[in-house]
Amino acid sequence: MEIERLSFIIEPPNAVDGFIEVDESVWNPWLRLQKGFVQKHYQRYPTGRVDIRIFWKSRADWDAAAQSPQLDALDAKFRAQFLLLHGGVYIQL
Repeated sequence: MEIERLSFIIEPPNAVDGFIEVDESVWNPWLRLQKGFVQKHYQRYPTGRVDIRIFWKSRADWDAAAQSPQLDALDAKFRAQFLLLHGGVYIQL
């Protein structure tokens, strides 16, 4: 089992739930189609930080997903929807 760790700072901090909502609608359907994807967990902090843990069966599965040509389009869709629906922005730590 491999764990991918991602951390973000969300602005404004009260948009954290919106960030997770958009993440679930954009990224989770794609993740469920990836070989070796197991599950995903979110940790929220009152400061506007969100930690995401993505569990993979193996490093090879994680690496294969990370090479997908769909990633740039998914990231652009996520950023646009988060800004449009929740007026938020974020930075990845």
